[in-house]
Amino acid sequence: MDGIVFASKREMKRYAELKLLERAGDIHRLDLQPEYEVFIDGRHFCTYTADFRYITTDLEIVVEDVKSTGTAKDAAYRLRKKAAELYYGMKVTEFNPDKKLTKRKKSVRIKK
Repeated sequence: MDGIVFASKREMKRYAELKLLERAGDIHRLDLQPEYEVFIDGRHFCTYTADFRYITTDLEIVVEDVKSTGTAKDAAYRLRKKAAELYYGMKVTEFNPDKKLTKRKKSVRIKK
């Protein structure tokens, strides 16, 4: 799609959805494969590469990764993601179109 080779069909589908949102003006500056270098004590620790980065109309920068449930559990991925989140003070949104939504449990108030 658009001459880009994607790692998965899910990622390609998400890219198509984001391009539609960009054309509609709902998001801006869609970037593919943004890299985040993480350094600890001045030494390179890792490089985290997300799938997408874009800006919402509320001027929020969104960093997004399309992951299957299995890949999201991979220890090396989780370490790189967490390191980048801590180093850059950001939150990576994991997008999994196959994940079923579950009902939220009601909160219970404990009386003192």
